[in-house]
Amino acid sequence: MTIDAKVLRDTLEIALTRDDFAERFYARLFAQHPECQPLFKRNSAGAQNKMFAQKLCAIVDAIEEPERVVAEASAIAKTHAEYGVRDEMYGWVGDALVATLRDANGDDWSDEAERSWSAAYEALAAAIRAPRAG
Repeated sequence: MTIDAKVLRDTLEIALTRDDFAERFYARLFAQHPECQPLFKRNSAGAQNKMFAQKLCAIVDAIEEPERVVAEASAIAKTHAEYGVRDEMYGWVGDALVATLRDANGDDWSDEAERSWSAAYEALAAAIRAPRAG
């Protein structure tokens, strides 16, 4: 499955024009998987929303530079393991992310956006889990 970096950037830009994008993402994630919510107690909701948006932008900006994506994934793997994130939770986050992006983009969302985001997130989640494999 191919990842179209332009599609990722364009759809993320649209989504981030909504001030409540990160809030909607977390609301969806916690509604579907309330057991995740206690993992997010270290920061205020506002700080968490800001960090989420910044990390998402950093990853999308680096998407065409595998070494930068691996570096981002390694940093995420380290902190998330310390927070108690389990492997199955990455799928939950991916589902919530793609659904929130789809909603935020409305009529601008396409099959290509769905495929690109799903593939990009799966690749990132695999890279995050990789340091703990074995």
